[in-house]
Amino acid sequence: MSGNKVDISQVDEPILASTTTTLGIGGIFISPAISVLGYTHVCGFVYSDVASAVNGLVIEQAYQSTDLPAGTPATSLITRSLYGISAADMDNNAFAVQIVAPFVRIVYTNGAAAQTSFRLFFGGRILRGL
Repeated sequence: MSGNKVDISQVDEPILASTTTTLGIGGIFISPAISVLGYTHVCGFVYSDVASAVNGLVIEQAYQSTDLPAGTPATSLITRSLYGISAADMDNNAFAVQIVAPFVRIVYTNGAAAQTSFRLFFGGRILRGL
């Protein structure tokens, strides 16, 4: 194809975290802190039959992994990207965030009802030669 600027062999997208375990009312999924050195973006999608809490999808980035305490959302020394996820929305549930720090993790907080369907995928992306 003439004029195509993207060589698909130059795109790498490993899975960093994923889950299909449903959450109860106000339940929280927190991935481990993951080194993303060399990646340009993190991206993924969330599907739930229940709306998230307000700004319930959070991508946290930090300079050190210790700034992202295990099992609890971070409160300082980080940057966050926040998204609200609507119930059963397959059209507006994807996200992409530019990497600005060496460590990243995802935090998802469920809304006001227990889920019966949930899927979260979070990957690293490297774009080269564009």
